[in-house]
Amino acid sequence: MADAVRRKLGILISGRGSNMAALVEAAAAPDCPFAVALVASDKPEAAGLTWAAERGIATFAQSPKGMPKAEYEARIDTALRDAGVELIALAGYMRLLSPAFVERWAGRILNIHPSLLPKYKGLDTHARAIEAGDAVAGCSVHVVTEELDAGAVLGQAEVPIHAGDTAETLAARVLVEEHRLYPQILAEFVRSMTDQPLDRIRSTALVLPGAEEAPTDGRPSFTVEHAVFARMADDNTLEVRTADGWRSIALAGEVDWTAVEDAIAHGWEVTAPAALLEAGGR
Repeated sequence: MADAVRRKLGILISGRGSNMAALVEAAAAPDCPFAVALVASDKPEAAGLTWAAERGIATFAQSPKGMPKAEYEARIDTALRDAGVELIALAGYMRLLSPAFVERWAGRILNIHPSLLPKYKGLDTHARAIEAGDAVAGCSVHVVTEELDAGAVLGQAEVPIHAGDTAETLAARVLVEEHRLYPQILAEFVRSMTDQPLDRIRSTALVLPGAEEAPTDGRPSFTVEHAVFARMADDNTLEVRTADGWRSIALAGEVDWTAVEDAIAHGWEVTAPAALLEAGGR
């Protein structure tokens, strides 16, 4: 699969990011449906940033210290969008994302959690599993929602708990499964996106300068400087701004996606302020 048609992945880390490394290594396979476009961290000293940079991957770091959460997340968000990121994988990212950030990336943030969800949300999962007398522990890949560790579970892997296990020994065995499971489930998730019209629209709209996703009346809409240039009227109809108003485009049946992409870009062009027009369209 050529890089040009791979989904661009952004990875958020807070430390050495061993799951990040597993995703990067998986992306090197010629048939992998995603390519890592950016590794970002809330800790400029994170070892994973150095590891990624040594492999030619773009990195971004922003400490949140002394900064309002909204401003910090806006900087992360801008870095992701500037890199053309289409979906996000959390890999040992230790900060809770705000509801506003999750809404902007709704359905496009995945996380791996070291328990068999819905058991043991939050921290200290291995110790809690041992203390409960569980026979197995494991890990789960899930979609990130506003509620902690509550999104749809996409895949799990079990690990037996042995007599005499400590949180540390159990964690080491679970981590091996995390490195196997995360790339597998992420690849399956990306492949499932390919036939979804909204995902194709997002991949076109959100790489335009200044573009953001801002739901309107519960429907996905795409804005530039808070003005809507494209919006979903329903699951199978896209509306794009024109110089004379709005144009409806049917997304059912055979779709001319080149024409759809051109229409979205034109909608952006008639909506964007002059300063952004100088930056160019697609």
